[in-house]
Amino acid sequence: MDLCNCLPFLSLAEAYGSASLLHSASEFVVGNFFDLSKTQEFVDMQENVLKACLRSDALNVPSEETVVMSLLKWIHHDLPGRQKLLSELMSLTRLHHLPAASLKTLCDSHPLLCSDDSCLTLLSEAQGRQIQYNGLLTNARPATTKSYIYIHKTEENGENRHTFCYCLETDQWKELQTDLGEASMPDPPGSYLNSYAEKMFITGGCRGNCCRAIRLHVAEPFHSATDEVWCFCPVTLTCTPAPAMLKPRTMHTAVTCLDRVYVIGGRTKGSRGEAPSLLEVEYYNPLNQSWSSVSQLPNAIFFPEASACGSVIYMLGSEVEITDSFNPSLDCFFRYDAQQDQWSRLVAEFGQFFHATLVKAVSINNTLYLCDLSTYKIYSFCPETCVWKGEGSFECAGFNAGAVGMRDRIYILGGDYSPDEITDEVQVYYSGRSQWEEVTPMPRALTEFHCQVISFNQYRDPWAE
Repeated sequence: MDLCNCLPFLSLAEAYGSASLLHSASEFVVGNFFDLSKTQEFVDMQENVLKACLRSDALNVPSEETVVMSLLKWIHHDLPGRQKLLSELMSLTRLHHLPAASLKTLCDSHPLLCSDDSCLTLLSEAQGRQIQYNGLLTNARPATTKSYIYIHKTEENGENRHTFCYCLETDQWKELQTDLGEASMPDPPGSYLNSYAEKMFITGGCRGNCCRAIRLHVAEPFHSATDEVWCFCPVTLTCTPAPAMLKPRTMHTAVTCLDRVYVIGGRTKGSRGEAPSLLEVEYYNPLNQSWSSVSQLPNAIFFPEASACGSVIYMLGSEVEITDSFNPSLDCFFRYDAQQDQWSRLVAEFGQFFHATLVKAVSINNTLYLCDLSTYKIYSFCPETCVWKGEGSFECAGFNAGAVGMRDRIYILGGDYSPDEITDEVQVYYSGRSQWEEVTPMPRALTEFHCQVISFNQYRDPWAE
């Protein structure tokens, strides 16, 4: 299949009802849309095929602006017959992801758009969304973005900070500025950093002089948990207060799902014996800057690990906080349907070798994976059978390592083999070929650090060389 015959193949598949050919041809058209748009065949594309392309997250284009220009080229080819489709097709593009200057040019000077009231309304709405929700719009097509792994660590003294990012495309690390003007990004002990669109939210944690290391933090006699929330913007290097959580909490987790930031688990303010573990779950809507409560956890969960697969959040952790060996068993496994606001308890055989403090949960392609840092094994979860399947082993990983999932890859970063042996190693697992490889190490050996994936529109990328 090539650029010349993919559209005829697509028409043939539709005419003869060949599902496999239809899938292959559709996938080829979407995956080669930008190159196809430069050919003569493109202007003969059927209306239904173009609509399917414009709706697709997987559309392979360098920018959203090229989508709009390709659409206008298609309209111009048969202006009398196609102009009536203009506003409907424009509504399928993601105009709010165009540069502001490009939007203004289209509004002010493009003859087709200037003469269409519906299109002018769409352009005006896109400009309004850009201004109101700057950096908070989540539906950029992946091909138009650049993705990074963001690492942040505040040392025990609360003063020394290490911040760097890793570019997935170039396999290169870059050290980042840690001071924001006269202040630093808040990072209290027990807080959680979670990415959302092009920004990051820091939630909760403890005021005062609590230890940062998880083993010591758990054993603190008193938790002065806070309800504070901060929003950090890497593009502008600003950090601003956001509305406070409904409950002060520390040692919790957070995860983005359905364009919301869910905050789950942890402890609230009080002495260790009196500060209750939190069953309350809440989410923050960054677009309207409000917090809402949802259904409670089935029971308390400690050392929580959360990962979102579509509209489902999986939670893993322990029923107990402290044991004689400090390695509580991984014995809690919950599923939360964010659309139905419903929790359910899952029964899955973990085995005694799974410890709540030594696992990382990540999702790629809407599949949940569990990385066991003690046995160096990785497992995928099948929701239909509630069974974990072994997916192979990685060479090694430090305890308290970071783990993130992106596209078809899982990255395991840093960690410690002992208090005096901290590693800077980074390994990546490719799910498509079940293969591990080592990539460029971090600029500094770290353990127990914030680790998130964040993506930027390429024209807004603050870390581009």
